[in-house]
Amino acid sequence: MSVNAVSGANGTSGNNQVAPQGNSGADLKNEFMTLMIAQIENQDPTDPLDANEYVAQLAQFSQVESLEYIRENQSTQMTMMENSAIVQSASLLGKDAMVKASDFTLGSEPIDGKIYLENNVDNLQVEVLDERGEVVATVELGAQGKGDIGFSIDPEALGLTPGEYSLNTKATAGDANLSVNTFLSAPIEKIHFASASGMMMAEMGNGLGTVSVLEISEVSANDSLSAQQ
Repeated sequence: MSVNAVSGANGTSGNNQVAPQGNSGADLKNEFMTLMIAQIENQDPTDPLDANEYVAQLAQFSQVESLEYIRENQSTQMTMMENSAIVQSASLLGKDAMVKASDFTLGSEPIDGKIYLENNVDNLQVEVLDERGEVVATVELGAQGKGDIGFSIDPEALGLTPGEYSLNTKATAGDANLSVNTFLSAPIEKIHFASASGMMMAEMGNGLGTVSVLEISEVSANDSLSAQQ
């Protein structure tokens, strides 16, 4: 016998009906228990209730309640992990970080960079291109061994005005042109958590945009901040 509106043996409506209280598993379970007790009290002695049906439905409500508890617990753990990651990443604010980049915004201060070489090269050079894609300066680095090779884009030394620029790095070994990764340095201006990706993101200065903290190659103290202290 299914649980419907509570009725007395004489077919009239009982006085123990309960209005819905909520949609959670616990609320539905409590409402079900109240309706079950009321229906047992008002059951027709000639047509007793099927106890097995009540037990089965009660088990389903208990399962839903358990799943809701697991989901809420996972949500709490995720929130704690997010807060912990934000606290840990907050220590990066104001520091300089190297990230893979080729496009940047140049002001009046030099921008440091590095090139990672997997092999020795006979010649290495960094071309600086303006917004029209024209080469306006070149940093000659010559022959280099494998590893990190540092360089600097100094606007005064290279005669560059403030603006948007990009880099084109050329590396050659014999007759072969090698593909290399170029990194630029910029201060970390802001840290935030991206819920969609579940990643901590760093908003970089010098026009380098927003990157995942996992993409940061290295971190160092900001020279300007150190000088102020």
